[in-house]
Amino acid sequence: MNEMKKKSDVVIVGGVAAGPKTAATLARRKQDIVITVFQKEKEISYGTCGLPYYASGDINSFEELTKTSYDFPRTPDFFRRSKGFEVITGAEVTDINREKKTVTVKILDSGETFEHEYGTLVLATGAVPNPPPFPTPDSPNVRPFTRPGDAIGFRQMAEKGKIGRALIVGGGFIGCELAEAAGSLWGIETILVEKEPQLLPYILDPEMAAIAEREMKRQDIEVITGAMVEKIGLDSDGNPVVHIADREPVAVDYVFLCMGVHPENALAKKCGLALGEFGGIVVDSHLRTSDHDIYAGGDCTETVNQITGRKLYIPMGSLANRHGRIIAENITGHAMEFPGALGAFLVKVFDFNVGAVGLSESAARKAGIKYSEVLGSFADKPDYYPESKSMTVKLVYETETGRILGLQAAGSGDICRRIDTMSALMQSNATLDDLLAFEHGYAPPYAEALDPLHHLAAIAEARQMRGVKFIGPGGDFSSFGSDTIWLDVREPAEIEAEPWPIDEKHGKLLAIPLNDLRGRLDELDKKSKFVIVCKRGPRSYQTSTILNQAGFTDVTILSGGYQAAQG
Repeated sequence: MNEMKKKSDVVIVGGVAAGPKTAATLARRKQDIVITVFQKEKEISYGTCGLPYYASGDINSFEELTKTSYDFPRTPDFFRRSKGFEVITGAEVTDINREKKTVTVKILDSGETFEHEYGTLVLATGAVPNPPPFPTPDSPNVRPFTRPGDAIGFRQMAEKGKIGRALIVGGGFIGCELAEAAGSLWGIETILVEKEPQLLPYILDPEMAAIAEREMKRQDIEVITGAMVEKIGLDSDGNPVVHIADREPVAVDYVFLCMGVHPENALAKKCGLALGEFGGIVVDSHLRTSDHDIYAGGDCTETVNQITGRKLYIPMGSLANRHGRIIAENITGHAMEFPGALGAFLVKVFDFNVGAVGLSESAARKAGIKYSEVLGSFADKPDYYPESKSMTVKLVYETETGRILGLQAAGSGDICRRIDTMSALMQSNATLDDLLAFEHGYAPPYAEALDPLHHLAAIAEARQMRGVKFIGPGGDFSSFGSDTIWLDVREPAEIEAEPWPIDEKHGKLLAIPLNDLRGRLDELDKKSKFVIVCKRGPRSYQTSTILNQAGFTDVTILSGGYQAAQG
C-alpha cells in the first residue's frame, strides 16, 4: 500500500445527497474546517430522483441533474472553489480503521491506495438495488435503475429506436415512474409486473392503488399484479425473455429490475458498527452511530416511525438532505435532533398524482392500532373554475382519540399541498378537531372555500358521532346480498355517460335523482338495505340524511362515489 498519509477534520464517504449537504453546511458553519468527500462514482451531487425524468426525455441532459439552481455544474472544482471543501471522485473507501481513525481509499482509475486520517467520519453510502430472487442473465438490456449509467444506457437505446417492448419488474415508485418514461414518452410497448396484488403495495391501500392502476391501463400500460417472475433468459438474438409463473414467456427488448433497494452497509459492517433489522446503520437522534466519532445519514441508515415508534427504512432524497444538515450542526457543536419520519411521498403516474403520508390501513393493523378510515372524492378547486381537477383522498385515524394516522391521495388534482399540510399537522399529533380547525389559503384559482381535508374530517365526525355508515370502493361487500338496493342519485345524463356496473349477487340498481327523491320516497321500502351512489359523495350524504330522517334504518354511503370506484 502506498503510505500517502493525509488528514481531514471531517471525512465524508458518499457524494450524492447526505454527503454533499453535510459538507456544504459544515463549510458554512466553520470556514477553517478541513473537509474531504470521497465519492466512488465519477458523478457527484446529482439528483437521483430525477433519473426517471431524464430517462423519459423530460429532462434534456444528465448534466441538468448536476447543476445548481443558478445553472452551474456541481463538479469537484465547484465544491473546492465555491463551497470550500475537497471532493475526490472515482475514489472508493474500502476500509475503516476505527482505532487509528483512518479510511483506506482506492483510486479506481489507477488502482492506487492510501490511508486518510479523520477527526470525524460521516458515512453517506446510500443504497444498492435488491438482488432479484430469480435467475437473470448478464446483459446490458436487463438492469436495475438506481444509478446514472442505468438511465443513460436506457435513454441512448430508446433514442436510437432499439427498444420496441419493455418489461418492468416491480410496481413501486421507480417502476411506476418508468412505466410513463417508456410507455408514454418513447412510445415503447410496456408491461409492468408486480408480485403483490396491487401497485405501490407498501404505501397505498388497495382501493387507492386501483386508481393508479386504472390510469396506467388507460395509458396502454399492461399491468400484471399478483404475478411471480421465475427467471429471465435470453433468446438466440440476445433479447430478454421473462418467465412468469402460470403464463407464457414474454419476449421483450429491455427489462428494468425495480425491486427496491437496501442500505449499502458493507463498510459499516466490516468495521463493526451496529446495524438494524433492515440492515441500515443504527444511529441515535443526533445521527451518531455506535462509534462516537462516526455519524451516518441518508439511505444507508434506519430511522424511527414517528407514529408507531418502530424502526423504519425509507430511502428518500428529502430525508437524506435533512440528515446532512443535522449531522453538520452536531459536528459543529449545535445540538440538533432528527425526530424520525412519517413517510411522506409523491409519485407521478402519467396524468395522475399519487401520494401518502403516515400509516395506511394495513400499516395501522400491523402496528396494533385500533383505527377507522374515511374516503372521499373532491375537486381541488371550485367546479366552476376552468382548471378544476379531481382527486380521491383517504384518511386513516385512531378510532378512540381521533388522532390522525395517515392520508393517501390520488387523482389529477393538486394532492401535493394536502400531503404537505397533513404531514405538518401530524408532527404535532393532530386530531380530527385540529383538521377541522386548520386555516387554509383560499381563492378560486387555488382551492375550494372548504378544503377536501375539512370535508374528510367532517365525514369522519359524521361516522364517529352520528353513526353514518360508509363503505369505500375497496370495502367488504359480502354483507350486501341480492336484496340490496343500490340507489344511484345522479342525473340521468350522468348515469348514461358513466353507468354504475352492478353485480347482481350484491343487489339491484335503482336510479332516482336527488332532486326527485323527496317526492318518490313512497316508492321505497323502509326495511330494505340501501347503498347510495353519486359522482363523488356529497349527494349520497344528503340522500342518507333524507332517508334516515324518513325512517329508513339501513343506509350506507359509497365513499367517493363513482369517481373513486371507477373513474
